[in-house]
Amino acid sequence: MTIRVAHWQTEVGPGDGFAAVIRRYEELNPGVRVVQMIIPPRVYRQWLRSNLAGDKAPEIVEFGVWLEGMTDVPVRYFESLNHHLAKPNPYNRGTVLATDPWLKTFEDELYEQKLNSPEPGQYYAITLTRSSLRFFCNRDLLRAVTGSEAAPRTLEELRGVARQLAEFNRSSGADARLLAGSADNAIAMMNLYIAGSTTRLSRDLDREGLLALYPRQVSWRYLTGEWSFRHPAMRAALELVAEIHAQMKPGYQQVGRDEAMREFMRGAAVFFFAGTWEATSLRRLAGFPIDVFRCPQATADDPVVGPHVLGPFADGNNMTGFGLYLNKRSSAKTVAVDFMQFLTSREGNELFARHSGWAPSVREVPITDDIRAFLTPEDGYSYVAPYLSAGGNARALFRRNLHLLAGPAGGVDRLAAGLDAGMREAAMADLEAERKVAWLSALPLDARIAAAGACLRLGGGDAAGDAATRSRLEAAQNQSEARALLIAAQLRMATPLERALTEP
Repeated sequence: MTIRVAHWQTEVGPGDGFAAVIRRYEELNPGVRVVQMIIPPRVYRQWLRSNLAGDKAPEIVEFGVWLEGMTDVPVRYFESLNHHLAKPNPYNRGTVLATDPWLKTFEDELYEQKLNSPEPGQYYAITLTRSSLRFFCNRDLLRAVTGSEAAPRTLEELRGVARQLAEFNRSSGADARLLAGSADNAIAMMNLYIAGSTTRLSRDLDREGLLALYPRQVSWRYLTGEWSFRHPAMRAALELVAEIHAQMKPGYQQVGRDEAMREFMRGAAVFFFAGTWEATSLRRLAGFPIDVFRCPQATADDPVVGPHVLGPFADGNNMTGFGLYLNKRSSAKTVAVDFMQFLTSREGNELFARHSGWAPSVREVPITDDIRAFLTPEDGYSYVAPYLSAGGNARALFRRNLHLLAGPAGGVDRLAAGLDAGMREAAMADLEAERKVAWLSALPLDARIAAAGACLRLGGGDAAGDAATRSRLEAAQNQSEARALLIAAQLRMATPLERALTEP
C-alpha cells in the first residue's frame, strides 16, 4: 500500500527529516510505501484546493488556518483526530510516554490546533515542531559596521546600528541594508512589532480576560469604534512599520521570501528577520558566520511606542506547529493515521528533529544546543492580537495600502487613513466568512450525534465512550451555532452602528 504526505516546506531540512522518518517507518512496516510530496508554497493553496475538490489529494496534507480563501477546507475535507488522540500512541511503547494519551505527548497538547479549530473541541491536526521569530545576523558585516559583534537588545539599540550603517555606507561606498526584505518577512515583522507595541490597547480590549483577542473580536471591536488605525497606540505602532519599511531595499514588496534570503546570503544586509524554520538553510548555505538572536524589544522609555507597551513582548511561542491533517476521503486512512503516530512518536519526532534541524514538538525528545536557542523563554507578554490579519480581507487591505508609506506625499498618516477607509468593509467581510465557517461546522454534526445516540440505545458497545462522544459533539455543535448566531447579530447591528459612529 502507498500513502502520500504533502507539505510546502521547501527549506533545507524538513525534507531530510521526513525522508529519515519514512525510511525507518518502511523498515517497521515493509508492506507500506510513503511518498513525500513537496509542493512550492506559491502554488500550494491552488494545488490543494483543486486536488481536494477532485478527490485526488494525498492522505496527509499540511494546512494552516491563515491560508487565504481556505477557511471552509477543514470541515469539508479533513477528519477529526479526537478518537485517536484520546488513546496512547502505540509507537511510544517502552518509553516514558507509553501510557499517555497521544494528545498529552505534544509539548503544548496541540493548544494552537484547538484554539484555531473550525469545530470547537475537535482536533484536526498533529504537529511536528516548535518555532519562534528571530533576527539572523551576518556577524562579519555587523562587526564591520559597528566594530562589535554584540546583538542589539532594544529597538533604540537597533536604531543605533541603522545610524552606524548609514555612515558605513557613506564612507565605504557600500549599499548594505539593515534588513533583508520581502513582502513575506516584512509583513511578518510588522505584525510582530504592532502586536508588541500595542499591548496596553490589547489588554483594554480584552474584556473577556482571555489574554488574547480572536480575529472575530478584533473585527467587532473595530466596528464598534473601540480602536482604529488612528488610535494613539496604533499610530505609534505604524511609526515602527514605517521604520521597518525604510530599512529595506526599495521594491521589497514585489519579491518573495527567497529573494530576501538571497539578499542576506550575498552579504547585502546585516539582519534577516525570519522564523527559525529558516535556520537550517541559512547555516548550511551561508559563506559567513551567522548568529541568531531574539528580536530587539520596545522598552517603556522608547521614544516612539514606550507609553503603549506593558513590557517585553514574546518573540515566539512554545505552541507547536507544522500541522498535518488527515484527508477524510482517502481510502487509506488507517495506514495514514499509523504513519502520523510514528511521525510524532518519541522515536519518529527525534529522527525528524535531528535530520531537519528543527525543534521537536513531542515531549521527552532530546534537544541539541543549536536548536535550544530557537525556543522562547516564557518571559514576555504574549497578547495575540491580529490587527493586520483578523481575516483574509484585513490582510489584503494592509498589503494594498502599504505603499502609502512611500513617496514625497507618503507617511504614517496617509497609511492610517487608507487603512481606516477600507477596514469597516474588510471587518464585515471577515466576520461573514467566519459566520459561514461556524455554520458549516455545526451542520454535519447532526448525523454523528444521532449515530452516537443510536449506539447507546442499542447497547452492546462502549457505553461510556459513546456517551462521551455524544456529549462532546453536542457541545461542539452548540458552540458553533452560538458563534454563528452571535456573528450574525453583530453584522445586523453593524450598519446602524456605522451611522452612529460617523454622523456628526
